[in-house]
Amino acid sequence: MELTNIKYTDEKEIKNSNSNENKRKQLISKDTSLTFRGIAAVMVIMSHYAEWYSWFVQTEGNREIFRVALTKLGVYGVDIFFLLSGYAMVKSLGDKKINLDFIFKKIRNIYIPYFIITGAIELISGGFTSFHDFWRFASGHDYWYMNVLFVFYIGFMIIYALLKKTPLRITAFGIFTYIYSYNLYKNGMHEFWYVSNITFVIGIITAEFEKFYNNKRKIACAIYLILIIILSIAMYFVVKSGLYGQETISLYTKEQQIWLKIGATIIWTLLILLLAIKWRIKEKPAAFLGKYSLYLYLTHTYIFMRVINSPALADTLSNANTALMAKYAISAVFTVIVSALCGIIITRLTKMIDFRYRL
Repeated sequence: MELTNIKYTDEKEIKNSNSNENKRKQLISKDTSLTFRGIAAVMVIMSHYAEWYSWFVQTEGNREIFRVALTKLGVYGVDIFFLLSGYAMVKSLGDKKINLDFIFKKIRNIYIPYFIITGAIELISGGFTSFHDFWRFASGHDYWYMNVLFVFYIGFMIIYALLKKTPLRITAFGIFTYIYSYNLYKNGMHEFWYVSNITFVIGIITAEFEKFYNNKRKIACAIYLILIIILSIAMYFVVKSGLYGQETISLYTKEQQIWLKIGATIIWTLLILLLAIKWRIKEKPAAFLGKYSLYLYLTHTYIFMRVINSPALADTLSNANTALMAKYAISAVFTVIVSALCGIIITRLTKMIDFRYRL
């Protein structure tokens, strides 16, 4: 009996040791991913809050520059989400083939929460008047980030099901991303529909060449600081041109401006990637927000509009600016609370569905 217990303990220790070793070999750990997702969620929400602020208050000078700076955070937040999503797709698949379990997992974790949350918002707001309205909702058309993410997930599954070699997979997905993004551009979609798309490819490449990095870790560590410095300097000029270089940027054609913005996206994404590789600390508040980042994205607009249009605070607070700030604060707090509750409920629901599905 004692020998059996000793054997069991040894096997358990070996299993834990292997698990910890695999975690160390991962370029981006789960805790790091959650932390950066939380930061990205805050960036996106702050960008929307700053954009909506101009509806109520006229700003100028440095205040306007600060507001514009906040509005630009959203695109860079989406860059982080796409980078981590591309990386997570490859890591979650591992050495397995695309199968029903993998597909169902993505539907359970991404599409079902989207369908329930946005479906509830649509029904509360008046429901669907036609099949076309329902299709726009089901495809995520009115939530551009979700729409693009769905397309990338489907493209990834098809390409990885058909192709087995890593170079072919990366090349095919790169071509797929270019064609899809170019089609969005030609159809007159706003640039935020496609400028960040390259970051999903960067996430895939990062995960696919993780083994190469681990084998050349000493070389990578040697040039790490140099790359950080170069990218930080480049990012300084990106930010400066974005805030103060409008006259210079206007000298370029629209196509050239798009390529400049894609270049800025790549610089930012590579900088975040390097930080994520080295940042192994779990920041609990950010990780908490990262855990419910999808729900934060889906709920924050609706909650803000409901709170901001409520006359209750305006009646109780005589100062209009104080009332506005109070509504912003209440919107943020409510968004976190509602998102966490929705996340807990839907996660339990999907786990029940997953359990019955496996039976």
